Amino acid sequence: MYRMKKLINVLVIEDCVADADYNVNLLQRAGYVVTSRRVETEDEMTSALETETWDLILSDYSMPQFTVHAALELYHAFGLKIPFIVLSGAIGEEKAVQLIKAGVHDYLLKDNMTRFISVVERELKEADILLKLDSLSSALEASELKYQNYLENAPDVVFVADETGRFITINKAGCELTGYSKQELFDMSVLDLILNGSIEWKQKRFYELLQSGSLNTDFELRHKDGSNRWFAVNVTQLSDNQFLCFAKDITVRKNAVLEVMKAREEMQNLNKYLMDARENERATVAMEIHDELGQSLTAIKIDLNWVLKNIADSEKSGQKISRIIEMTNDTIKKVQRISSELRPGLLDDLGLATAIEWYSDEFEQRTGVKCNLTLEDVPEGDERTNLALFRILQEALTNVIRHAGASSVCVMLRQVPGGICMVIEDDGIGISLKKITSGKSLGLIGMRERARQINGTLEFVKTSAGGTKIVTFIPFQPMNPTPDENSRCR
Repeated sequence: MYRMKKLINVLVIEDCVADADYNVNLLQRAGYVVTSRRVETEDEMTSALETETWDLILSDYSMPQFTVHAALELYHAFGLKIPFIVLSGAIGEEKAVQLIKAGVHDYLLKDNMTRFISVVERELKEADILLKLDSLSSALEASELKYQNYLENAPDVVFVADETGRFITINKAGCELTGYSKQELFDMSVLDLILNGSIEWKQKRFYELLQSGSLNTDFELRHKDGSNRWFAVNVTQLSDNQFLCFAKDITVRKNAVLEVMKAREEMQNLNKYLMDARENERATVAMEIHDELGQSLTAIKIDLNWVLKNIADSEKSGQKISRIIEMTNDTIKKVQRISSELRPGLLDDLGLATAIEWYSDEFEQRTGVKCNLTLEDVPEGDERTNLALFRILQEALTNVIRHAGASSVCVMLRQVPGGICMVIEDDGIGISLKKITSGKSLGLIGMRERARQINGTLEFVKTSAGGTKIVTFIPFQPMNPTPDENSRCR
């Protein structure tokens, strides 16, 4: 027999005290510990329902001041789900059916109570099961609400997709971090957002997911505004056709890693370039010393030997000595030129502006490219600053000859708030964005590196007229320039 709950609180709706006591006694004899209260009016029942909790209602069908239909209305008004059993005399089958439809759990005749205990036990058991189901349903609803709240308010992207990659659900962060509305995403596939690789690559990764049931990787996704974002993605298979995905925006971290890798590659290339440049420079200097100075000194030696043999002929000896002096002067000039190209003495003796003026004049005479100079008096920087700006000028003018196809170059040097600015602008064909960003343009990398080593900045700009402008800013103090200071260089 059902004894899961021996303690029961019974509300008896009955105008006959003896009948009420009889029903309670039947329950007690069946083993229940009964607490009961008898009511026979609407007010009494209302008071009982407001003040106590009940496990079972036993009601007479008809009473002078109250009816079972009125009692059922109160029962429903209070939203009760406990057993409601009617005990009465013969009322007819039609009325019994009406009672069941109205919400009565069972109907028993007072002169035939043999089923009373089994009916009570059955209804109490069903009520207990319904109570547990309601509790479970409430817990599920609360869990679902909690899940939905977590999903919607999670800082990272959370979504569910089907086996074709179509979005089924996606949270608010998914919309914010991709720029698309939920409806736009529902019309798309996850594969539409992934930028990495080809269609075959995407399909291969998706096949890996289907095979293993999980996937952990980094994807580059396309934002609605056209920018690219990196996400660390963790995917788990929920069923044959549903996948749960968590995605975290790692754009800042990923770009930092890529920037470091790019800088490392550039530095390796730059070191190789500098080593090659050093060896080429040594080879050039050696060749010039051998070809020019060697030949001049050999000619001087030959002439000196001739003078030694013909010293008696004063007229011819005088002419020969004059030629020796002339060759010696030429040799001195060659030595000065080679020395200046290696490191101009003017840079150390007279400063940066004078060195720029001298080198620009040499460049113009050697190449025919007109140099227009605007050189203001600037504070004399240290040797490293002057040398860095001079080498940047040398590399820039070398690039003008090699690549620009320009007919003139403008060089400007002036003091700006916070530092020194040098602008070199040509009227050539202009530098491409690909060339500027390429890690293989070692000359450009070297120029940037020279500026960086003295805490400066260097920027390449393609002008509206089609040429190239190189803007270098070197701060007075070892700190990064502000945007306003940079803007003054233009």
